[in-house]
Amino acid sequence: MKIRRFLLLGVTFLLAGTVSLKAQENCEVDYSLYREYIKQWEQTKYNPENINPQMITSWRNVYLNCPTFKQNTYLDGVNIMKYAFIRTTKDQALKDKYIDTLVMIYDKRAEYFPTNSKGSQVGNIMGRKGLDLLTVAPHRYEEAYNALKQAIDLDGNNSSYAFIDSYFNSVITMVKNGKLEESVILDEYGRLMEILDFNIKNLTESGNEKALNNFNSAKSNLDVAVQPYANCEDLVRIYQPKFNANPNDVELLTKIAEILEKRGCDNTDLYLSVAVNLHKFNPSPESAYLIGKRYISDKDYDKAILYLGEATKCENKEWAYQSYIYLAQIMNMYKNYEKGREYARKAYALDNSKGEPFIIIGQLYAAGAKDCGSGDFYSKTAFWAAVDQFQKAKQIDSSLKEKADELINSYSHYFPTVETIFFNGFEEGQDFTLDNCWIKETTKVRAAK
Repeated sequence: MKIRRFLLLGVTFLLAGTVSLKAQENCEVDYSLYREYIKQWEQTKYNPENINPQMITSWRNVYLNCPTFKQNTYLDGVNIMKYAFIRTTKDQALKDKYIDTLVMIYDKRAEYFPTNSKGSQVGNIMGRKGLDLLTVAPHRYEEAYNALKQAIDLDGNNSSYAFIDSYFNSVITMVKNGKLEESVILDEYGRLMEILDFNIKNLTESGNEKALNNFNSAKSNLDVAVQPYANCEDLVRIYQPKFNANPNDVELLTKIAEILEKRGCDNTDLYLSVAVNLHKFNPSPESAYLIGKRYISDKDYDKAILYLGEATKCENKEWAYQSYIYLAQIMNMYKNYEKGREYARKAYALDNSKGEPFIIIGQLYAAGAKDCGSGDFYSKTAFWAAVDQFQKAKQIDSSLKEKADELINSYSHYFPTVETIFFNGFEEGQDFTLDNCWIKETTKVRAAK
């Protein structure tokens, strides 16, 4: 009987919004009264059997008559709707009315309390509305999508990881139900990943491990969710018609190129067509990078060099860095080792958190070892310098440890023997400078193990 009485109170509240109530209640009294009951109810973990009817009545009076009195009125209203009514109601038609009220409470909060001490909070309010809709009314996924989209659009890089995760799932749901085009999944994936990467970078620098784990988890969730829509065949199927319809649209070309590049689809004909058109209508280091990368896929390294040289001027530092890396690797294939080292060092100058440039330099030293002398001793001295570079790579970038250790183990076998070192007048641990070739590095004498 108690639950039924509360449900009737809830129906009364729903109807009260359409009639004129006497605003004679004292809001301060009603607020203080219902807040005491709310605190007691919270201690029971919002058990509907422990609701005091006066709590509902007093809260309703404040909500209807004093909409700008306290923001807590809306926060408490959400809990009242969710735990007192929505979760206890079996009748779906009645439950939908309570859900309508829940939505209205969120919208009214955004209307009357759009800001807090940090600025606008509308995005956060809409995001919470979207999360609640997905929880209590998954059949109203389109409303949830619209609320979460508004949250992301408003807050951008300040978006909650939870909103990002749920929003992307709602996008997929919208596509599955024919409400959005399939290409929106990839468009939003790219946008959301930029937000996640922005926060992950900042949180890594600040050392906020808990928040960092949350954003990393959201990123992993997005990567898993996008997989059915992100293989190259699907991407070409989705974006080829868009390209065919608007081959000169620079904004579209840029979006398609970035998506294909990010998903490793730079060996497709669509990628090359997009990149060439982009460079034709809006030439830039970025478009040069896209073309250069494609020519690498085609193993047309001469053409790749022409474009990658221009691409090193990219404002996108990751692409500029990667252009130098590609050039260094090509120089290794062309046996232009000194030029390759120059490019690798320029890559490191752009991003000193990455050890890959030193992996390449080490490989260049090993490949050019014969330039540093002949015989069983001098022809092998460059391998010391090579191993030094691999050591440096894993010290800078721990993710390269396995690769660096493998290279160190491999090239250490090429060191001179103990006997060869002795008969050439040296001893282990002694400084040795490779000054008779282009390497010009000082290293340590070591024997093969």
